[in-house]
Amino acid sequence: MREITVPSSAVALRSDKPLTPAMVSAIWELASALDAARIPAEVDNSVWLEVPSRLLRGEDGRNDNVWLRECLTRLTGVQLSGEWRGDPWGAVLLAEWKITQGGSMVRALIPPAGVHALRSPQNFARIEARAAHSLTGHGRQLYVLLADKKRLGRPFWTFTLDELRSLMGVADKKSYERWNNFRQWVLDPALAAVNDYGTVEVSMTPEKRGRTVHAVTFRWRWKDPHDASDTTSENERHSAARRRLQAAADAPPMIEDRDEAACLWWDGLDETAREKWMERLGRTFEAGGKHYSRPERILRRMAYDLENEADEGVAENASQPLE
Repeated sequence: MREITVPSSAVALRSDKPLTPAMVSAIWELASALDAARIPAEVDNSVWLEVPSRLLRGEDGRNDNVWLRECLTRLTGVQLSGEWRGDPWGAVLLAEWKITQGGSMVRALIPPAGVHALRSPQNFARIEARAAHSLTGHGRQLYVLLADKKRLGRPFWTFTLDELRSLMGVADKKSYERWNNFRQWVLDPALAAVNDYGTVEVSMTPEKRGRTVHAVTFRWRWKDPHDASDTTSENERHSAARRRLQAAADAPPMIEDRDEAACLWWDGLDETAREKWMERLGRTFEAGGKHYSRPERILRRMAYDLENEADEGVAENASQPLE
């Protein structure tokens, strides 16, 4: 089971442009490669880093570099920011990239500020590489947060709500200031994803002051090797079932992961467009006489599928001969 080393500063990344799950995974792989190469935090010049392209693509990624090229292009010039011990930092992470050796290696030029941002903290989380690439959104964010705390040797950790919102990347969303919304749309789906996919069993307990929730305690048990092996086998089976073949050689490059494509499309919408989609699809649904909130990841995928169906319908009508 391959693990990557992620610095605490990269756990809750923010940027001036939306970061897709693939971009975050690539950043974590670059941070791990810096750690493996023992690059010091303080360097005078930019650092050329060589990383196998298969690591940046992820174990379940497509075999070519079509999507990796798009990912690296988007990362070039993205301004990252974060917080370490209460102090903010910002840096351009990737200045230049090259794919060499027939597509098997990636050379990434990381500026001194980018090296410093990913190397200066002394605390690192070791996380399973497959989970880093395969878990998406809030599920992966929760996974790496717990892995970051696992290194302390404790079976639980308590986060204040403000701290947890910030670490989960939703501190700027007013709707998540309400505990019920934050739990239903962020924490519950993340917890379900980690328990279903990862190598750890996690439970969550709200901590109250009077009648108000002010913190959340997570308790975990990392699975033994046999359980972890079963989980990995199951994940591989589902990944293979999701894998599709390109229909035609001259067709546009296909993003293999539909969730990744939906996330990229959704992040490109403004807040008004997202609200319209959520109102159109319905924020809640009824099952067994009860009403449930739809997680954002479900709404995002439903909207993406409907948008694609509409585009395909327009294309089909345009291809029909005129009477």
